[in-house]
Amino acid sequence: MTTKGTEAAFVKLVTANGLVEADTWKAVLEANGIPVFLRHESIAQLEPTSVAYGLVDLWVPREEAARALEVLQDERTQPEFEEEP
Repeated sequence: MTTKGTEAAFVKLVTANGLVEADTWKAVLEANGIPVFLRHESIAQLEPTSVAYGLVDLWVPREEAARALEVLQDERTQPEFEEEP
């Protein structure tokens, strides 16, 4: 994402609180066919416990941003398991 054309094609979707969260969100989005690029992941690997340096940005194609937010929202609201009555 170093050229102007590439930067214009992608938007920052969310900022994850560390590499584990970023990798989880990336896997969910990619499973739904949405390409994801991580930014600052190498810094997060060096300082995983630092809040300031552990943040990782997830970038997606501009045209997929709305759908990507819906996918993440759906993932967060679904229960991990269902209890039987």
